[in-house]
Amino acid sequence: MIDNKIKINPKDKRLARIIAIQAIYASEIYPENSDDIFDIILNSGEEEEWLPLESTPTKDAINYGKKLHKIVMSNKDELDDLIKKRSKNWSINRITLLDKLILRMSLAEMIYVNDVPPKVSITEGVEIAKYFSTDESGSFVNGILDSFYNDIIKEEE
Repeated sequence: MIDNKIKINPKDKRLARIIAIQAIYASEIYPENSDDIFDIILNSGEEEEWLPLESTPTKDAINYGKKLHKIVMSNKDELDDLIKKRSKNWSINRITLLDKLILRMSLAEMIYVNDVPPKVSITEGVEIAKYFSTDESGSFVNGILDSFYNDIIKEEE
């Protein structure tokens, strides 16, 4: 668990997750630009309408987005193993890239961020998948994350 808490409201946290998923996607596609990825994302904003929310990200939202990005990039293999384990009859290569990245981010938040309840990470992952990915993505993401959550509950009992 990562304990350096960033206190932000739910609206800003959603925006942070959206920033993070864009950075994770960009890092996956253009790994050579990963050092500059947040500058690129945050400076391309208004004219491209890259955010589905009508607000400029706060410093805390940007920092939380960076935190999620760093956690995902540092734990990619472990997160992919968790996805593989729960995607029965599906090769991880058949999962759309965006769904896989949303799953990585949500799982990372569930595992490594101790001030966010797992159910919130699940709900946020599902909502982001519905907004950015396919019509079926919300259900798919929910199924994988819920399976992980249920396994955590069983382990705790």
